[in-house]
Amino acid sequence: MGQGSIGLTDAKLKAMKPPASGQVEISDQVVPGLRIRMGVSGAQTFVVRKRIGGKPRNITVGRYSPRFGLADARKKARAILSDIDAGADPAATLPTPRKRGVTAHTVRGMWPDYKAAKAERRSIKEIERVFNRHILPQFGDRMADAITRAEITRFIDGIAHTAPVMARNVLAHFSSFYGWALPRLDRLQSNPCRDAGRPPAPKSRDRVLSDAEIGILWNVLDGEAAPFGPAIKLLLLTGQRRNEVFNADRSEIDRKAALWTIPGDRAKNGVSHLLPLSREALAVIAGLADQGDSEKLFPARGNGDNGPSGFSKTMIRIREAMEKQAERPIAHWTLHDLRRTLATGLQRLGVRLEVTEAVLNHVSGSRAGIVGVYQRHDYFAEKRQALDTWAREVRRLAKARRLKARTDVSADHKAQRESSATE
Repeated sequence: MGQGSIGLTDAKLKAMKPPASGQVEISDQVVPGLRIRMGVSGAQTFVVRKRIGGKPRNITVGRYSPRFGLADARKKARAILSDIDAGADPAATLPTPRKRGVTAHTVRGMWPDYKAAKAERRSIKEIERVFNRHILPQFGDRMADAITRAEITRFIDGIAHTAPVMARNVLAHFSSFYGWALPRLDRLQSNPCRDAGRPPAPKSRDRVLSDAEIGILWNVLDGEAAPFGPAIKLLLLTGQRRNEVFNADRSEIDRKAALWTIPGDRAKNGVSHLLPLSREALAVIAGLADQGDSEKLFPARGNGDNGPSGFSKTMIRIREAMEKQAERPIAHWTLHDLRRTLATGLQRLGVRLEVTEAVLNHVSGSRAGIVGVYQRHDYFAEKRQALDTWAREVRRLAKARRLKARTDVSADHKAQRESSATE
């Protein structure tokens, strides 16, 4: 027994009353074929009704609950309808339990075997991060051989709108997955990522924070709570990559030896890195609160196994705070620009290029090719001296900025008093 066709809303779903007998269905106008069904028990179930082979079929989408709302149902219903239109078996459009010797042909069903095939790659952590954060939430429950290049293009375009570098990275990993999946899927004729839209390569960045901006940033970070305040301070003090800092394990830090050991499987270039820690960096680490059972130096809220997320909102807040202190617009900068800022600062302080590259764990430039084969000096003592010098410079710039701010305030107060006296 139906009740017509309306644009469903969560409010209308919550207001539904169980029928005295049988069940009631309400169709959605937004996604054709999507319906909500309620029986006398009051349980509400989303279903998709689709005519296949001349016969109507009902496919269960999911139970309505606080964790599976209308938006979730519409997203999954669209995926089911798209897969059916592509010729997929509607009984297989939803995830199925993995059986011995059988691999479900959804992206999520194939993911464990693909991950196992890539387990020896030094980039496996990055592969897992890209799939868990981007690919599986969007395409996990889709049949892998029914996803089109147009869908992938829209997906990548959405990421590229705010993170063009990440968009290219996600596309590369998804394409690698399809290269592996192609011989395992009879109906897949080609890699849909191959002809999908690819964001243009980003222009080479040359943004370096000025001395004044470094001082302002440090003072702003003093008021930024963990994890972002302390973590960004470590980025500025050490020049290491964002993921290397935000995903650091406590076991990597030897406070007594003032040493941070970044293992090769976490370093971008796969090379283990011994990084001396300045007194200022050790103070940042010492100021972190106990994180209980979490091994992470900066654990995500509610999930101690992962590093934090929410970088975009945090960066907007920090940039706005910097502009307020500077009382002028500040050119856009990213966390990776802090790495370039440190390198430029070390050059200005007279640190040799090969020492700077050792600090950054570069294996290109002066340490590449035949030079890298025969030059085994690790510059450890020089790295410690360089980072200690840089930390003192950052502290000096922050202090100078605080003094300037107090001087400006005093001057404003004096001007106000003189103005009042003459009135």
